[in-house]
Amino acid sequence: MIDKISPDMLLKNIDQLKSSVNQQAEAPETTSGADFKSVLGNLIEDVDNAQKEADVSLKKLATGETNSIQEVVMKMEQADVSFKMMLEIRNKLLQAYKDIMSSSQS
Repeated sequence: MIDKISPDMLLKNIDQLKSSVNQQAEAPETTSGADFKSVLGNLIEDVDNAQKEADVSLKKLATGETNSIQEVVMKMEQADVSFKMMLEIRNKLLQAYKDIMSSSQS
C-alpha cells in the first residue's frame, strides 16, 4: 500500500531543507582558509549527489524495491531546491561580473 503524503510531513522536510541551505550559506564564512573555488566546487558536488540520490530513489520506486512515494518525492524536491539554489548563485555571480565589467569600462 502506498502511504499518503501529509502536508505536515512536507512542511517539516521543507524546514529541514531550509536549515540545510542556511548551513551551506554560512559555511564559507565559518570555514577558515576555504577559497571560492572549493566552496563552489563543493556546492556543485552536493547538487550532483542530491540529483543522483533522487534518480536512484526513483528507479527503486519504478522497480518495486521501495513503495515509499514520500521518500521519492522528498528526494526529488531536495534535488530540485538544491539545483535552483545553485542556479540562483550562478545568476548572481554573472550579474556581479557584468556589473563589475560595465563599471570598469565607464
